[in-house]
Amino acid sequence: MDLSSYVKGKKIILAITGGIAAYKAANRVSTLRRAGDEVYVVMTENAQAFISPLTLKTLSEHDVITDMFDDKGYVTHISLTEAADLFVVAPATANCLAKMRTGIADDMLSTMLLAFNKDILVVPSMNDNMLENAATVENIEVLKNRGVHFVMPEYGKLATGKIGKGRFPKEELIILKIVELLYVKPLLNSYEEDGYDKLSKFIKGKTFGVTLGATKEYIDPVRYISNGSSGKMGFAFINAINSFEGNLKIIAASHTDERVEWFPYERAGSTEDMCKKVLNIAPALDWLIMSAAPGDYRVETESKSKIKKGSETIELKLAKNPDIITEVKIKFPDLKIIGFAAETDNIEEHAIEKIRKKGIEAICVNEVYKDEKGFNQDKNEITLISKKGKVSFSTMDKEVLAYLILFHLLIKWG
Repeated sequence: MDLSSYVKGKKIILAITGGIAAYKAANRVSTLRRAGDEVYVVMTENAQAFISPLTLKTLSEHDVITDMFDDKGYVTHISLTEAADLFVVAPATANCLAKMRTGIADDMLSTMLLAFNKDILVVPSMNDNMLENAATVENIEVLKNRGVHFVMPEYGKLATGKIGKGRFPKEELIILKIVELLYVKPLLNSYEEDGYDKLSKFIKGKTFGVTLGATKEYIDPVRYISNGSSGKMGFAFINAINSFEGNLKIIAASHTDERVEWFPYERAGSTEDMCKKVLNIAPALDWLIMSAAPGDYRVETESKSKIKKGSETIELKLAKNPDIITEVKIKFPDLKIIGFAAETDNIEEHAIEKIRKKGIEAICVNEVYKDEKGFNQDKNEITLISKKGKVSFSTMDKEVLAYLILFHLLIKWG
């Protein structure tokens, strides 16, 4: 992602509390500075035991705020809360969450948080018992209800060596949430008043199925027919839905986007295999996003042994694969489905015909021959066509494009 396209010139307060993940802030500061952001670091006393203020001063090119009454002055630090665009607390300890919930302001960080009246992003990280304690659970829920944004910790190996939930999440998920708050939110609100909040509320608690990647149709045990789908568009939908606390059921065929591995998914091989697995999850879904690229044809008879080189040519007899969307619609006619189509010509005519023929809500169509767009690319240029409207999105990163597609379908045309 070209981060500077979305956040360049923004002022971000980055607060660090006393957890083992504090050291990861150095990379975050560096990433945001390279994107052209002004980053102002605030550290609690305990945070300084994990990473030196000098390191963060060097990376941010600003003095690190550590004391309520340092030589810069209390008023100077409070005035920073009026100038900043976003306040990020990462990592946030259980103690920090409790202070935020109750409004305690007994150090520089808690005082600045109380004075800040724009978006706050919190990334908790702690022992699993602390995270699951009723007090912490309640504190997080209260803060969410007040409009505080979260990237929640993940399941994995903790600082104690124990396996559980509480590990600091992937750094890129935090950066993507920052892009969401600084760029996507005002963009959606420009389409419709409170558009961002409406989309967030719509997605929360609903279950979305997402398919991604390229199926493989084997010719023999070594060779197969496939395509160039990377799974990047699928990941973009997963990230947006997860960010808004939607439930996910993911079916992934072959993919090159390693970020898909951050989420639990069911693997699919062939188109027939994917079809069976989509039908299995369909009863639990509110929406199905078919961003995968399943093969239309398979080899009628797969060779059980490797085909040896011999004649100059070989002939393969292909049989038509089941159309996954058609099969799902036959059994679950009320399920709302978003389809995808990669076309080379007459893209709108083909898309409209597919909507009519398959009875789906919408289709995202792109011209695959365009350079640096579509298959295995970070960016895409899509025309979204539904029963209620049509909109074309110029070239942009897929992670941002996913929000726009969801907003138009679920809110603007909903």
